[in-house]
Amino acid sequence: MIKQLHIDKNIHPFGYYAFYVTPKQSEIINHSCRGDFYTMFYVRSGEVVLQIDINKIKIKKGECAFIGINQVFKIENPSSFEVLVLRFEESFYCRHETDINFINSCYFFDNSKKLYKFKLDNATQISIEQHYKNLSEQCSQPYNEIEYMIAHNSIERLLLYCHEKAHSNTPESFNQITNPENELVHNYRQLIKENFKKQKQLKFYTEELNTSVKKLTDACKNIYGQSPKKLITEQTILEAKRLLLHSPMNIKEIAFELNFEEPSNFIRFFSKAVNMSPREYREYSTQKNNLLP
Repeated sequence: MIKQLHIDKNIHPFGYYAFYVTPKQSEIINHSCRGDFYTMFYVRSGEVVLQIDINKIKIKKGECAFIGINQVFKIENPSSFEVLVLRFEESFYCRHETDINFINSCYFFDNSKKLYKFKLDNATQISIEQHYKNLSEQCSQPYNEIEYMIAHNSIERLLLYCHEKAHSNTPESFNQITNPENELVHNYRQLIKENFKKQKQLKFYTEELNTSVKKLTDACKNIYGQSPKKLITEQTILEAKRLLLHSPMNIKEIAFELNFEEPSNFIRFFSKAVNMSPREYREYSTQKNNLLP
């Protein structure tokens, strides 16, 4: 079963939560979880195997990884380690348009096609640990505007460190993100994530975005090399894989969860996209070691 996690505003009134994880204390160890927040993992000592949706990645000391909103994740079979975890809500970070554009440019939160991790140099590791220490001490304090601004600044600095690392490693991806059509496509993908279970027709999204099919199609193909319809299909398939891999729901229940009128329609849809049936995928995935380097 997938455990849904939230940031309790009664305990963490700012809308973020910084804490330390060890093998003996965490709800994400060997349990599939989903959170309505962004997450940053930094491995302070040892190493962990982090599963995000259908893939796994080994994160070693001095490396950090990222989880986007509503992605399914867990730490599997950990040994000795200490991990610093930062969670923050979109409403905490996005005060205005500049914040929205920046968080959208942090493409390492989108693990739908590949998982991202970064090795940080010693100076950056020291700086990150200090920011985590301050944030963990502050996150449970009573809310006030000055402390909120300090926390926001600290988290923005952490993201900037990682953004700079991502930019230096993959400048072609950074250039893609700063494409003028980026805002339209990011808004489209956000709408998909919020509505794909009930809305699979392109007309709904173009009306919500107040744009044309041609303009949206051109933007999606320029940035992702795919049609907008394909992005809806991919999001639906990803959620189906999450439920097949992380939940005890049967095929019929998953079909209805994804708003297919008949389980047979879902089976055909999934089989065409994945080249195996949902049942075959579930059996195959439980045997496959899908660990990324």
